[in-house]
Amino acid sequence: MRQHMALAMFCVVSLLVSTSATAYEVRTHEELTRTAGKRSTLDEILRARVGVSNGLDAIIRGQGLTEWLAQGGRREDDFIRFLNHFHDSLADWSSAGLLGSVGQSSILWGQNTTLSGWSWQDVRNTYVDALTRPTRSDRETSLAKAFEGLGRQVHLVQDAASPSHTRNDPHALFNYESLVEQVRRQDQNTFASWLAGSPDTPEVPDPGWQMLDSNPLAPVATARLIDTDRYLGGNPAVTTGALIGLAEYTNANFFSEDRIFTENEVDPLKRFPYPNRSSVTERDFDVRVGGATVQRRYFVKSTDGVTGYRLATVGLLRDYHQRFNLDWTRFRESPALDEAVYRDNAERLVPRAVAYSTALLDYFFRGLVIASGSDLSFGFVNGSDEAMDGTFTLYYDDGSDVRRPVPGATWTRALAPAGAVEDLSLSAPSSPLPKEPGKYMLVFRGVLGSERDAVVGRQVFIEPMMVARLIKRSDGTPYRGAAVQAIDVQSGEVVASGLTDQDGRARLAWKPGRTVLFIRSVNPFPMYWAGASSFSSSIEGGRVVQTTDLDAQRQVTIPIPLILASWPERIEPCTEVQLFVHQPRGSFQQSVPLGDGRLDFVSVTYGVNLITFIRDDNGQETTLCGDTSPGCVDPRAGFVGEDANRVGQVVGRLVRDMRATHVRQIVDEAGGAIGPPTCNTDYSEVEVIPVTVAEE
Repeated sequence: MRQHMALAMFCVVSLLVSTSATAYEVRTHEELTRTAGKRSTLDEILRARVGVSNGLDAIIRGQGLTEWLAQGGRREDDFIRFLNHFHDSLADWSSAGLLGSVGQSSILWGQNTTLSGWSWQDVRNTYVDALTRPTRSDRETSLAKAFEGLGRQVHLVQDAASPSHTRNDPHALFNYESLVEQVRRQDQNTFASWLAGSPDTPEVPDPGWQMLDSNPLAPVATARLIDTDRYLGGNPAVTTGALIGLAEYTNANFFSEDRIFTENEVDPLKRFPYPNRSSVTERDFDVRVGGATVQRRYFVKSTDGVTGYRLATVGLLRDYHQRFNLDWTRFRESPALDEAVYRDNAERLVPRAVAYSTALLDYFFRGLVIASGSDLSFGFVNGSDEAMDGTFTLYYDDGSDVRRPVPGATWTRALAPAGAVEDLSLSAPSSPLPKEPGKYMLVFRGVLGSERDAVVGRQVFIEPMMVARLIKRSDGTPYRGAAVQAIDVQSGEVVASGLTDQDGRARLAWKPGRTVLFIRSVNPFPMYWAGASSFSSSIEGGRVVQTTDLDAQRQVTIPIPLILASWPERIEPCTEVQLFVHQPRGSFQQSVPLGDGRLDFVSVTYGVNLITFIRDDNGQETTLCGDTSPGCVDPRAGFVGEDANRVGQVVGRLVRDMRATHVRQIVDEAGGAIGPPTCNTDYSEVEVIPVTVAEE
């Protein structure tokens, strides 16, 4: 007996292989898959969430991602894989494949991690590689492979829209799928209308399929796109609803070549309760045969589920049976499926194949994580409609496009829909530096709704932030209101600007490993921080801030010297006041009572011909004041950032061409002179005075 069974199975397999008995022909599968891909959310998600700027048009290894999908739709029929593309929705899933045992149910095959090589779980693993593999080449190859795998997954769904694949019918030779392929090649407008058509039930498939109880034989919810276990063989009306598996819809409402009116078949593998003879009425239609128009009678589906289309032709013996009231058990009429029947079927089945394929693709990418904030304090939210429970990991790309996990940036969390993780901190990677600071790939792996090993990828931007705290070097008190800028050393772009607060802190966006700090307003000369408490006058001399420069609070503390210019001044011996004053023009008067109505009166007038500051290191001369100047400029105007590192050192010379008149006279209370002046001296001289850097 076993030998006979093995021989029978061998004959079936040989027949199927020799006649290429696939479901929709491979080119038809390609078009169904392309259409589903374009109708899905894949392009938007690739562009907006995964960082694939060209979306489905991205070229990988010579072809776009849409073509990788289509390739999967085509290749799933390679060799004898198609033997696992059948599903009888009225059978137990363990024996719902072709003829019960020739192949696995397509549902089980789609989740078979041992034999398939392209199971749902395999595609998930490949997608993880596309998000996390170190080299860009490996990531792109994995993404292409994941899309081929998705094409293979939707192929299995599309086969559930082929009657023979849901009614245990090997369907060799010309059949429904052959007709659809013929129309694709010869009548592109009709085929395009099928692809663009809407299913005969609105909102198909109802998203409730995602929430149905899982079957442990194939626990991923996509199994319910094919079989919801709601059609049980006696309730065909349920297949008119939106919440129905595609195989159930097809099984209950259409015939295949060798499964026509088989409700009374003895063989359980061939017995299907619907459609049956009570499901139909007869009606004549004009059809074209050999260039002529003739009438042909058809069985039209009129009840028991979906209605209004031709199911089969009426067999030649039908009138004879009826006229003579013959015993049906002795005469077997032979209804047939002709081109008109196939076309009526395609009008209903092709739009469903596209709609259910689209639903599978959208389901694969349904997860959503939303991140916001800076690395000082950021968080992410579960933007999905389902709970997430698993591991969230951040990755970044270095300058060579090598993707690396961010040290310490892995979190295990359980999040309800809209659940949030807040107040996370992140040490921006610095070894090696990121290619684009702040740009990361956030990858979730874990439970998403009912799926046990789901994967979600999201390109996120977490702005690198740092705190520059300025304190006075002399006493450590905060320096308030100082302007600080973070500047990109590569582009010269100002990344961020800020003023220090009451505690001397300025929060700044920055680019780790590419940023210098520019301090504008503490001293009257610009300074770039050069590390520790040293400074530079040029961006080239500034320290490129590293994450290692920051403390646990992402802060770098910079002791700032408040620089003064110091030089010796002379006192005029008679008037006992400063000999010269740095003002273009000015005067000074002072009266000191001596008693007896007498006053010691001092009067000084000042003037400047020219004052310049000449640096010792490079001879650069800065004009500080002239005879017509509105005022004199502080000598620090000639200082540079490095002078903050030279406290106590002479950095240049003041060259002063000055004039002054000093008078001292005893006067009465009315200002009248009493006797000759004590002194009345005019001064006009040029002097050179060393200038020393001093700190307040």
